[in-house]
Amino acid sequence: MIRLAAIYISKGELPHIFGKNHEGQTINLGGKFQYVFEETEHKVFVKSRQINAQFIDGFWQNNICLLSAIVGENGVGKSTILDLFRTSLSACTFVYEDLETNNFSIFFNADLSDVLYYSPHFNIHQVGNENENFRDLSKYSLMIDDTELESFDLSTLLQLHDSENLKRWIKFIESNNAIDLLKDISLPIFDKIHIKINFFRIDEHQISYRFRPFFNRFIEMIDAENTRRQQQELNRLKLTKIEDIRNSRATHKIRLELEVLKRIIVKVQNILESTGNKYLEEGFLNDNYTIESPEFLAHKNTRDAFYWFLDNAYVQLTKRSKKVFLPVDEIKNLIETIILHLPESKEIENWTEFSVGFSEALSILKSYEEFILAFKNDFAFDRKVLLKFKPYVNLSSGEKGLYDLFSVFNDFKFRIENDIHTDYTIFNKRQNVSSNFLILLDEGDLGFHPEWKKKYINVIQQVFTQIFPDKNIQIIITTHDPLTLSDFPRNNITFLKKEGDRAYLHDNLTIKSFGANVSDLFKDSFFIKDGLIGDFAKKKIEEVIVKMNSYLLLKQANKVLEISDVEIDSMKRLIDIIDEPIIQQKLIEMYNTLFDRNYSIDDEISRVEARLKELRNLKNIRND
Repeated sequence: MIRLAAIYISKGELPHIFGKNHEGQTINLGGKFQYVFEETEHKVFVKSRQINAQFIDGFWQNNICLLSAIVGENGVGKSTILDLFRTSLSACTFVYEDLETNNFSIFFNADLSDVLYYSPHFNIHQVGNENENFRDLSKYSLMIDDTELESFDLSTLLQLHDSENLKRWIKFIESNNAIDLLKDISLPIFDKIHIKINFFRIDEHQISYRFRPFFNRFIEMIDAENTRRQQQELNRLKLTKIEDIRNSRATHKIRLELEVLKRIIVKVQNILESTGNKYLEEGFLNDNYTIESPEFLAHKNTRDAFYWFLDNAYVQLTKRSKKVFLPVDEIKNLIETIILHLPESKEIENWTEFSVGFSEALSILKSYEEFILAFKNDFAFDRKVLLKFKPYVNLSSGEKGLYDLFSVFNDFKFRIENDIHTDYTIFNKRQNVSSNFLILLDEGDLGFHPEWKKKYINVIQQVFTQIFPDKNIQIIITTHDPLTLSDFPRNNITFLKKEGDRAYLHDNLTIKSFGANVSDLFKDSFFIKDGLIGDFAKKKIEEVIVKMNSYLLLKQANKVLEISDVEIDSMKRLIDIIDEPIIQQKLIEMYNTLFDRNYSIDDEISRVEARLKELRNLKNIRND
């Protein structure tokens, strides 16, 4: 097991961050040792290392070996520095520590670990920079993966992406101990799911010649069966008036059931089409059955006819080769599972959509995943979205962000376990997965409620150790939040400060972090200038200070003060609303000196309360 302890950026390699012809920059991440590099004309080497006095063995939870942060002013280059850990520029030198021996080794890339990158931003410029050990789980890459084969408008693509996100959320909620974790951070747990079934237009004609007539006939059969069964149900209920029929929704479940069947049949056809034309002549049915065969015509029910086809259809490349059958069980199971969980007609408003409970949604999701995965070995791994999932609860952006963060890593685990991680997004990844994970979270706490930010570091440790219990995990984050930063020892933080148009690594010896006061963290760690109040409040307070100072100078010069009652009242009202006690008290003193009054907030409250009492007494007298 290893730990990435330091990275050295060679001279002049990041001029847009550190300035033209900058010196080499060393970033120590808080490992057991602090490293000092030296760079000659032809070589970079570790000049010395010393014990990190703040390092504590087993400090982080379970199998997390190190947690580090990169912080600083806006626009200082935090995300660019984080990118160095995933793009493995030739200009960088990486130092790894062996967790057992404490020996270190130098490498010129980060290939020793699988690098998992997450960002809630749409970082379009980052796509295409991956190497084989890098997995981009960020918002933009996931959206590409969810929608890249669809040619819809942006709104529809976003809906598809949100639906795929929900599927990931459901899988995460199902995982071990997730419910307890979600309750601990007060994250809403939804228990009702809305499902929409998509329809695919078949634009290609690459399915086997012998299969095509069957798929065409299935659609014809569904339309005929729909008409027949609906009329039978209306007759049974003795409904003849159009208004009564509409109000009853009596046939909605029949139509929805047949739409489910129809769209799954078309999905299977689309998978066969997507497989390409290599099976044009190689598709067969037992005993050379056709759509005119009595055995097929005996099935008046479309579902039975389709199941009969599945049982008899196969692909065979040559007469001697092995027969390849369609995933019959998985196709049937998906159909039966969805139909089993369809609500009653009175609960159905649209025959392409329906709502189910959480456990039913999970059952449908599992059968759908089994259906998709069953095709991947012999046919196409088709990613067109058949089922769209939506929660029956309105989540805030922060709540969605938390679910996204947790679920994308849980989904990556699912992909590893099912051997489809090499087809994650449009990039090919190496087959083998390392036992070491370097997780990069670029402002992963963006949009979180302050209460969640307090729990952020503690929670992500629980989540990642739960999802990847057999991995050696190292995490590097960027953040703008002092509540998050208060969980890091000082030597685990890289402080970037800006001076003019360049950045530099700030000496962290005097900066407070672990368990520090939030105001100190804002001031020291994020280099906030001109105090810690908002600019608007600061401007208003400065305006009243300047105004009262100018009047005080006139008063000291024995000049007449031309101040209206409205302006005096405005000054007093502004002083009243200031919640910082020291600033407020100083302004009260200035106010009293200027107007020769003994004004204080307590006096004002007493006067208001006395007047209120007087008015109540007057009201009582009038009522009597």
